[in-house]
Amino acid sequence: MQFLGMTGHFGLGNTNSLASIDVAGAFIGISSYSTVLSGVLMFIITYGSPLLLYLGMVVHMSVKDSNDISTPQQWSSVLSRMIALPCLLPLLVNSIALTSYTIVLLLMRNHLFVWSVFSPKYLYVCAATVCTYAGVLVIAMTGAYTCAVLSFRTRNYRDKSVDQIDG
Repeated sequence: MQFLGMTGHFGLGNTNSLASIDVAGAFIGISSYSTVLSGVLMFIITYGSPLLLYLGMVVHMSVKDSNDISTPQQWSSVLSRMIALPCLLPLLVNSIALTSYTIVLLLMRNHLFVWSVFSPKYLYVCAATVCTYAGVLVIAMTGAYTCAVLSFRTRNYRDKSVDQIDG
């Protein structure tokens, strides 16, 4: 799915060159100048396809075989399905790519070709890794919140049913 997302990234006209970033699209619909908002919009325009496929993969993995999540023992399996494969695999792939590109950049730092051609690719990989880390954090927090709410509701329902039986 990650490679399909990067295929969509290049299919939408993006390249590894910094000149292909659509800066004008980041200011459409903004009434006043905002550096942060236009930067977020530019990031979404540039990485829209990989983000969409990451979210689709997470949704697919979270609803796959989730027939009964009413018991606390099932919540751990739901969390492992939501976080393990869809989050940690892209995180691992991006981290390996970033580490290998950093090593190559350090070894070839005196070569002019590296800084003119390879550094934009390095910046893209850095941005994709930051995006992946942020996505994993959001998904992990969502999973933890979902388990906390389900735990509270189950305990509250159990207490009410015990009170009705006793009363």
